[in-house]
Amino acid sequence: MTTRKSNKLAIVAGLAGAILMLARSGQTQLADERLAPLDAVAAHVARLEENPHFRSELLYGSARNLVSMADRWSTVRPLLKQLANDPEPAPNAVSIELANAFLTGGKPISKVTLGASRYSGFTQSETSTAWCGTSVVVGFNDTGSEIRTILGGGGRSVLGYSNSVNRGVAFSYVGAPPATSNANQAMLGEPSLACADSSKFYYASIWSDDVQSRSGVAIAKSVDGGKTFDAPSIAIAKPPFSHIVDHDWLAIDRGSPANLYVVYLDLDFSGGVCGVDRDNQVIPRYAIESISSADGGSAWSVQPTVIEEECANQSNPSVSLGGPEVAVGPGGQVYVAWEAIGENGGSLTAREIRTAKSIDHGTTFAAPITVAQVTVIGNGADLQGFVRSSEFPSLAIGTGKANSGVIYLSWSTAGFSIPDAITTIGSYGFADVMFSQSTTGASWSAPVRVNNNPEGGSQPLSDQFQPSIGTDKTGKIGICFYDRRRDLNNFLIDRYCASSKNGGTSWTNLKITPANFASLVGQDELVAPDYMSDYNTVAADGLGQSSGLIDSYSSNAAGNPNVMTNRF
Repeated sequence: MTTRKSNKLAIVAGLAGAILMLARSGQTQLADERLAPLDAVAAHVARLEENPHFRSELLYGSARNLVSMADRWSTVRPLLKQLANDPEPAPNAVSIELANAFLTGGKPISKVTLGASRYSGFTQSETSTAWCGTSVVVGFNDTGSEIRTILGGGGRSVLGYSNSVNRGVAFSYVGAPPATSNANQAMLGEPSLACADSSKFYYASIWSDDVQSRSGVAIAKSVDGGKTFDAPSIAIAKPPFSHIVDHDWLAIDRGSPANLYVVYLDLDFSGGVCGVDRDNQVIPRYAIESISSADGGSAWSVQPTVIEEECANQSNPSVSLGGPEVAVGPGGQVYVAWEAIGENGGSLTAREIRTAKSIDHGTTFAAPITVAQVTVIGNGADLQGFVRSSEFPSLAIGTGKANSGVIYLSWSTAGFSIPDAITTIGSYGFADVMFSQSTTGASWSAPVRVNNNPEGGSQPLSDQFQPSIGTDKTGKIGICFYDRRRDLNNFLIDRYCASSKNGGTSWTNLKITPANFASLVGQDELVAPDYMSDYNTVAADGLGQSSGLIDSYSSNAAGNPNVMTNRF
């Protein structure tokens, strides 16, 4: 990757910051002459993308959406110009009652904002749920929050959340948690939530300073059960102009609730570790890193712990890492799971699920363990209907009497692949949901298929994707996922939840959605055109007071993505 290419994401972040400063001023004199510098930046980014070494397919979540905004600048520009000239639009939020008319039998917990623009403000997706006692908080990416905070005077946020005070029976949509007061900073999404007790909740997200071109993770704290959050504090901030932090994940130690852990993906274009190639071009570094706090998030590790890092040099051009998750065992053991791609000179289709374990509170980790080889789903980047998806793992640890400390993993892999001349890899992989478990993290059980729909031979092929896993105090394991089994053409989507009461030996599948819905991509100008989120979550009561699990996900049944919950 060239030095100019390696600065591309920093330029895009600067573009987003300039957009932010423009829109926040809300003055009518901010017209074409004030947009001219942004036009130049967008044109420069477009030129950088012509470089054949740029790999947009290796970007996820917030970074992918930023680059997408630059790619579609000609469309985004007039919308932002209108926002700048009309900073106080009528709220015109579609009510939950109206959404219910389209979502019979569901429980939507988010709202859309259409007063500012009919081209954005209606996407809520990529959920994270924390449940402690009577309090439940669901965080999610929310373009309605982005519209509202663009028009405000502080930092920008693409986050939203809803909270419940009755164990998830009913939720109140709150909107965006507070952003930083610095107008140059933004909370870019990838929400991850955890709770210490029924009052204390934590909300982590990717953070950026657009002027300084810094990227990291910021965490907000609530002491009233998630009704309100304090302004976020910075847990990790990477050096300027050379790093993009993505896909953060937060976990808490139930035995010592002051101990918090965050993992994330660091896309490092500094050349400090991997150097330059024989053509004197910066070699990008992909790293899974961890930070920790021993005082409830007041102070964090001075230096991150590197769990795995890979250099995308000329002998390893397709290598990347992604989708890290972290969980803490009953003895304080820290487990991290992620997906590795293209290692040891492999192609983009050479993928595997990996884990690593720490027994010293995240200070060091043992060498990574390969859980399973993965066959790429879809074309390795998108599913049918051009829905962005991956094989990322979901991680949970048992807390019941019979399964305390047992580590559970779920991920997607292609059960069947068929030739497809139009895909980039010459085939299409139909996704299945897989499960494996381990008692120590050193070895893993043979993967088993979780979705029970017949496939192959005379049976139709379909996708089951983006699994999320949880386990409650009774030992029940739940895995929820998007499912296309009821559409012979493999377009329409249901939500299914599978459960096992015998340690994952057998699984019962339950359809959650009253009717299946279409995939929706390319509708919202503030997200990537193939984006329908990278993950969802299944949460158990962290205090062990209640049995059961709460699933959070997005439904497109109302014509736009709405966050839903389902307790089972």
